[in-house]
Amino acid sequence: MKFTVLGSGTALPSADRGPAGFLLQHERTALLIDGGSGALRQIARLGIDVRDLDGGVFSHRHVDHCGDFVPLLFALRVGGSNPRLRDYPVWAGEGFKGFHAGLESVYGRWIQSDDWAVDINELPLDGPGRAALPGGITLDTLPAKHSAGALHLRFSAGGKVVVFSGDTGPSNNLTRLAAGADLLVCECAHDVADPWECHLHPEGVAEIVAAARPKRVALTHLYPNTDPARAVAVVSAAGAPAEHAADLQLFEL
Repeated sequence: MKFTVLGSGTALPSADRGPAGFLLQHERTALLIDGGSGALRQIARLGIDVRDLDGGVFSHRHVDHCGDFVPLLFALRVGGSNPRLRDYPVWAGEGFKGFHAGLESVYGRWIQSDDWAVDINELPLDGPGRAALPGGITLDTLPAKHSAGALHLRFSAGGKVVVFSGDTGPSNNLTRLAAGADLLVCECAHDVADPWECHLHPEGVAEIVAAARPKRVALTHLYPNTDPARAVAVVSAAGAPAEHAADLQLFEL
């Protein structure tokens, strides 16, 4: 299983880091996880045609996590020499169908096609969810402590596990899903001196790591008030090697 960071940043524009986005690959399957603005360009830089993607999974509906959803659908519609002739499946928390309907009310036929449809599979916001994704990948979810239909995402395939926190505050659900994971990709948005109820700080991530014992931790979504070196040190001291993820960084499991 391969997990590529397309964007390791936040909603604040950065010259070095795009908003949240990841590419999950297993065997011949490629899935877009979230996808803030710039994610499609990053996929192209990897030599992958976005029209060949096998689907997408969204942790929640905030713009820095799904800003490229409309450009993606427009690209699928344009087709050109590589027209898409199969549906585009999406897995996301409850409320995503209404979100998509709202986008269609604005953009209409520009994000629609006679050759494919967006097949939305909603997952519960009040308990565990499970879905069989293409390529033999299993998705398990639990609600995150955030908003906009937020979920924690656990991907399992070939005996390997990657967990993505999505945006969240302190969360026992994340500890449950991250237990024994090969890789935990975790937001670490703010410093402990400036705590946010719906985001994590390094000490909060460290508590989760100490309880869940993942094999490796990649920190993302650090706002400017969070010192990356300090965050890595605090989380690493909890018992798992941690690093500050970078755009286009590949984690191969």
